Amino acid sequence: MVKKKIITKEKLDEMKGFEEIMDLVVNEHEKIEVEKKQRESDKINDSYHLYNFLEDEASRLEKLSKFFGTKINNFKNFNQTKHILKKQSQQKTLTKSDLAEYEMKKNSPLNIQLGKLFNSLF
Repeated sequence: MVKKKIITKEKLDEMKGFEEIMDLVVNEHEKIEVEKKQRESDKINDSYHLYNFLEDEASRLEKLSKFFGTKINNFKNFNQTKHILKKQSQQKTLTKSDLAEYEMKKNSPLNIQLGKLFNSLF
């Protein structure tokens, strides 16, 4: 343990300017140390963010791979294209026949408009 030294008032007055200079020097030294620590923590934090981003990206790509792999396997094993095309063609022919029946009526909008057109021309 360091013993306290008793300083007289004269020496204390002489040291006042020196104390201020030492405070400036110590403060500058402390600022440099704080900046170094800040830079080190920033480096660690940056590497953490980069590592976290890479982990998340790897997880996302893995999920995409599983999703598309499952979809392709389902498409190969349970291909429904022919069935869907057949259903759509049946629905198309049914709709065409319904539309033709509707438009062949005397009071259909098509016949009314064609009648107006012929009456205005002749």
